[in-house]
Amino acid sequence: MATTIAATPTTMDAYIEKQARGDAVVNIVLAGGINYWLTRDLAFVPGTLPLGDSDPNLGGTLVGIAVLMSILLTLIVYAITVSQRKSGKVVPGLAKDTRVGFAPFLLALKHLVLTLVPAVLIGMVLQGAAPDLSFSPLVFTAMVTIIAAVLAYYMSKSTTRATLKL
Repeated sequence: MATTIAATPTTMDAYIEKQARGDAVVNIVLAGGINYWLTRDLAFVPGTLPLGDSDPNLGGTLVGIAVLMSILLTLIVYAITVSQRKSGKVVPGLAKDTRVGFAPFLLALKHLVLTLVPAVLIGMVLQGAAPDLSFSPLVFTAMVTIIAAVLAYYMSKSTTRATLKL
C-alpha cells in the first residue's frame, strides 16, 4: 500500500528569507562576474570619472546597479512570488484570477529612488572629496559584489513582502 505525502505549503516568512538569500547569491555571481570581466585587464579602476565617460568606475557602477537591480529584480521577484502564491506553494495563497495591476511598477519606482539617490550622492562625494581615488580590479569587484548582494537581499525581501498586500 503506497502512502501519499502532500507537500506542505511554505509560510510567507520562510519564503521571503529563501527568496532573499537566493537573489543575493545570484547577484554575487552576476555582479562579480560582470565586473571582473570588465576590469580584468585594467591596472586600476577609478572611483569616479567625468560624466559621460563609459570606462568602469565605482560611481558609475553604483548608479548602474541601482537602476538595473531596482527595476529588474523587483519585477522578476514580484512575478515569481505572485505565481508561487497563486499555485498554492506559498501561504497565504492567491486566487488564480488575481491581477496585480501597477503594484510591481510602483514598487520598482520606490526601489529606484531608494537606491539611486544614495548611489548618486556617493558618486558626488567621491568626485568632490577624492577625485584621484582608484582601486585594484579585485578590490573594485569585491566592493561592487558586496553592494549588489546586500541590495538584492533587502530589495527581494521588500518585494516579496509587498505581495502580502495583494
